Amino acid sequence: MPVCSNCGHKGTGKFCAECGQAFIVKRVTLLSILNEVIHTFTHFDKGFGYTLKELIFHPGTMQKNYLAGQRKNYQKPFSMLFICATLAGLAIYWISRPAHLNVTPFEEMREHFYRHYFVIFQSVMTPFYALITWIAFRKKNFNYAEALILFVYSLAFLLLLTILTNAIDLIPHRFETYYIEIPLMTAYFIWTNLNFFNTSSKWLVILKSIIILLAGWITSNLATTQVIHLMMQ
Repeated sequence: MPVCSNCGHKGTGKFCAECGQAFIVKRVTLLSILNEVIHTFTHFDKGFGYTLKELIFHPGTMQKNYLAGQRKNYQKPFSMLFICATLAGLAIYWISRPAHLNVTPFEEMREHFYRHYFVIFQSVMTPFYALITWIAFRKKNFNYAEALILFVYSLAFLLLLTILTNAIDLIPHRFETYYIEIPLMTAYFIWTNLNFFNTSSKWLVILKSIIILLAGWITSNLATTQVIHLMMQ
């Protein structure tokens, strides 16, 4: 008799009589992710609030449960990213201030890029960030598609976090918001990986997480600089 991977209820047929999820849950693949992306633009699921709560209090564990088959109550990953990216993009656009006086043309264009294209750029970079994560934590039962799901959910929450850190700009202060933003995002990313890879050495997970962040930050800054130079031509 099949057992539901979402609620543990035993039953017959194709779907669980208790929660409605299919008894047979297929492994996440690139093809299934493509279907999720298509689904994003046609449907919005009901689990946004619950998914957000889990990402706040149980990051990493939430993604692990999703990949294990407990998907009934969660917002689908690319739908979650689409919603969070839209909210973050609108917030950054309205909160970000115009370029300061006495700045170089490059600095002015960089602020323009951040205000208009930061969220889009980070979303486009997601497959690369996931690739770094997969390479760093590569093992037999962890494929690239699963690394992509892990990172998509994390990025969705981190984009919402940028709304709060950017909102600090509305308050008169004498420090740059990235002094708050970078430590918060670093701590969240490490916490997520510690929960997801909880069978590995904690210090090794922390070290790999820092390497992933540095590799992503360097690559992102190099790519951003090139894009800004092209925009200035």
